[in-house]
Amino acid sequence: MGVKPVAASPRSADEAVSAPRFGAPHAFVIIGFVVTAAVLAGLGMAVKDVLFLVGGAGSLGAAVVLVVVTGGRAGGRFGRFLRAYMSAGN
Repeated sequence: MGVKPVAASPRSADEAVSAPRFGAPHAFVIIGFVVTAAVLAGLGMAVKDVLFLVGGAGSLGAAVVLVVVTGGRAGGRFGRFLRAYMSAGN
């Protein structure tokens, strides 16, 4: 009952955290995937194979981003998961 609420420290506009917004880099990635799929389908590759290839490339890209964001093998839960997976003999 004797606990006082702690007042939040004022932040400057420079310290404010803003949500990431959809920008040109995101659009270029999406356009790249669509163009790649269209070119491969146009060259006679089956749609199923195109989707598998583009999906695999996207998964690898997401994994690389995850490793970079979490600090790689030494970082957090993903690092522990990666070490456990690699030591399991898979």
